[in-house]
Amino acid sequence: MVEKAKISPGQLFSLIVLFDLGTAVLRVLAIKAGKDAWLAILLGSLGGLTIFLIYASLYRLYPKLPLTGYIREILGRWIGWPLGVLYVLFFIHGAARDLREGGELLVSSVLDQTPVIAVNAVMILSIVYVLNKGIEVLARTGQIFIAVLIILAVLTNFLLWASGIVEINRLLPVLGKGWGPVLTTTLTQTFEFPHEEVICFAMLLPYLNHQKRGIGAGFAAVLFSSIILSTSTAMNIAVLGTDIAGRATFPLLHTVSLINIGEIIQRLDVVVVLTLIIGDFFKVAIFFYAGVLAASDLFKIRDYRRLVYPVGIIILSIAMMLSGNFTEQIEEGDILLVTVFLFFGVVIPAFLLVVAGFRRRSGTSR
Repeated sequence: MVEKAKISPGQLFSLIVLFDLGTAVLRVLAIKAGKDAWLAILLGSLGGLTIFLIYASLYRLYPKLPLTGYIREILGRWIGWPLGVLYVLFFIHGAARDLREGGELLVSSVLDQTPVIAVNAVMILSIVYVLNKGIEVLARTGQIFIAVLIILAVLTNFLLWASGIVEINRLLPVLGKGWGPVLTTTLTQTFEFPHEEVICFAMLLPYLNHQKRGIGAGFAAVLFSSIILSTSTAMNIAVLGTDIAGRATFPLLHTVSLINIGEIIQRLDVVVVLTLIIGDFFKVAIFFYAGVLAASDLFKIRDYRRLVYPVGIIILSIAMMLSGNFTEQIEEGDILLVTVFLFFGVVIPAFLLVVAGFRRRSGTSR
């Protein structure tokens, strides 16, 4: 059932940006486009804006219903309810994948003597605590941490330039191989990722205290996160080059570790680790929250908090069973990106919007 709480457009903006960045900001996306990876990410923002337009349009039609609610309204109970259950599984699986990915990155970078399950358990317990406090607490926390990340990003970029390790020539010539690699990468990766995962917010939009401004904030968040991802990728390539950046598991960590100003300001790995922890926390938390909200709506549970602990245990268990190592995790993710995530994040919402529009025009809306 929908929680009796409200979030502001600014809070929605913070949550979407943190969710979109997640662990993606730590890697070099669209590396198949070579030096033009940053451009492929920027072009991919058009896909993100289009996808969010679909979610916003459905929200305008059903402002008081979450995703699982208007699925049943549009398709009827016999189709809508089972499809809603699939969305519950989709959200839980998304939370588990990001939990495992964040844990693997932390262990491989700074906590090499710590079992992954210990890192993941601490993360999921922290998320369970916050979710029990409600969406307003999560949203206010997001506003604080988005400010922290922006300050860290500005400071880190300044120090990279001050260190003299940024070589713009590594990004030149722009479109050296033409538009082909850029457009191919855009259509097969950045057009969808990470934007199709924003389907989680279809469960949160009914909490908005101002519909029009909230939708505007959502579009701004998608565009802003794309700009950050593009800038981060460009900086990694300008410092490391396409070869090293493409092969590194954790390129942002490698980039920041090269900062050295007068042998005094150096070893700023903690900045990247903090970015990872914050991004992964909100990515997992929002997937998790969408899952328990969807389940409580479908099974008519008045207080979603009753599901937080058991679902948290399920997410942790699935996370530890997903894959044998980080490489397998990434390979599986590339396949899921153009199959499961595309289906649940784009195909079904687009179909729902078409059906809803047709029913309203024909006067058969429920």
